Amino acid sequence: MIAHVFVDAENIPPSVTFKVVEHFGKEHTITKVDIIAKEDTLPYKYRNLDEKIYRVQNCFYGKNSADTWLCFEMVRAIIDEPDLELIIIISSDKDFLPAIKFAVDFDKKIFIVSNGAGHKTLVEQLKILNVNPDAVELKDFRFKFGDVPSKLEKFLPMLSFRIKKYLFDCEDRIKFIFVKKGNQIFEVPFVVGMTINIFGRILRELNILSYDDSVRNFISKNFLRLTRSNRIYFCSEAELSAPTHAEQIEKYFSEHAEETIKIFIKHNSKLSEIPFVNGMPLTLFGRFLREKKIIGRNSSAIKIAAQSLLDVHDGKVYLIAEDELDAAQDDLEIDLEVYFAEHTAEIRTISILHDGNIFSIPFVDGMPIKIFGKLLRERNIIDRKILAEDVIADNELVLRGDKVFINKEASE
Repeated sequence: MIAHVFVDAENIPPSVTFKVVEHFGKEHTITKVDIIAKEDTLPYKYRNLDEKIYRVQNCFYGKNSADTWLCFEMVRAIIDEPDLELIIIISSDKDFLPAIKFAVDFDKKIFIVSNGAGHKTLVEQLKILNVNPDAVELKDFRFKFGDVPSKLEKFLPMLSFRIKKYLFDCEDRIKFIFVKKGNQIFEVPFVVGMTINIFGRILRELNILSYDDSVRNFISKNFLRLTRSNRIYFCSEAELSAPTHAEQIEKYFSEHAEETIKIFIKHNSKLSEIPFVNGMPLTLFGRFLREKKIIGRNSSAIKIAAQSLLDVHDGKVYLIAEDELDAAQDDLEIDLEVYFAEHTAEIRTISILHDGNIFSIPFVDGMPIKIFGKLLRERNIIDRKILAEDVIADNELVLRGDKVFINKEASE
């Protein structure tokens, strides 16, 4: 195509101009490059160029004189150059919209090369002017815009600099996939192994998801897989054919219908009644709580079980035996922080030996056995099946009544 280049030299460095001219000159015949700027602000690299191609236009004075002059030269070129097919504008301003409208009305193709910051606004303004979007292409000179997949071009005006840079850096790995939201199908750029944060930003910047929509739910509904490291991959054939979490839960309770009972789960001071099978897998227990939105994805199923008087061992969840229930209820009533806050001046650190391991714990001489037992359980030194009294017997401690003391005779 026969092309004429117009450069707003007041906001475009020479390196960008020469890069653009070189790139487009490979595919088009550039007859003239108009460099428009005030004489006293013209960079030295714009001087002493080949006058057969480059023409420096002194726009004299005035805040917007370069934009006005650029529009004027565009209109003159359209009228005086009958063979002109392509107009290339290199500028980061948007004050040349009337000239673009004029050029498109005369069936000219337009390339606008800028820093990309105003592309989204520019697209909206072109729509208001009823400019044929197919006649205008936007390119961001901050990236190498020569070898970008043509399918990616249409997304660029809507994407932020950070996302565009990410996609340009991964251009050899970009795939274009179709995703569904509701009854609508969208095509989006996708990089296998991209993080959920990047994917979420792409979906929101393309107005597919709002900030209230869950990216995780969107991923699971579109046959994608999210790993523990929050990276996204395509589902394998085995994963696609595997039952969903909801189906797995339904199947489990169906197979254990006779063993299923109702229990209450405590979370954030709220009680929820749920079906439960004594000895059910911890993963399934947590999955059920999340499916029912009783807990969030970052909540610990083990912690919820402990708060709800359930016992977890060997990867399974059990009801606490009656002989352990009293101790568990006592634990719920005991607040270690309050106790130690009330005895700050008396706290000392001692070493406890249990199962061949040594643990350092805070200790108050004469502390109640119930406080001592809960402390050992919270520190995972013992479980509910081990008595605090057994630990006392194995260490330089002594139980007098219901209180624990340092055994001074043994320590001496």
